[in-house]
Amino acid sequence: MNILKEIYHTEGRLNRLKFLKYYLGVTVMGASATFVTSCMATFLTGDPNGSLVNMVTTIWAIAASVGAFMLIIRRLHDLNKSGWYILITFVPLIGLIFLIYLFFAPGQIGWNKYGADPLDDY
Repeated sequence: MNILKEIYHTEGRLNRLKFLKYYLGVTVMGASATFVTSCMATFLTGDPNGSLVNMVTTIWAIAASVGAFMLIIRRLHDLNKSGWYILITFVPLIGLIFLIYLFFAPGQIGWNKYGADPLDDY
């Protein structure tokens, strides 16, 4: 399956291992791409705080954040929770604890209202 189709959608469920793998991948790729492109933009313009650097950094940060949010929503679906629980991640400290919980909490066994158990594929 195309990796962008795997990350950038909110339908269905996502097990712990895939969530960890994709979430870390999106985070590392987003940070790396932001760093490289902002370094290139700084080299081209000579101004590390210039508008080109800010624009490039913002675009990469938005793309990575949207992907991460969609992964969290699918992980919540695996726990039979609404995607609206993602709002908890915006609360300082509690959001970090909640994210760690998502990495370790086992998903609901069998079907739930969001689809089939992702571990049934194995």
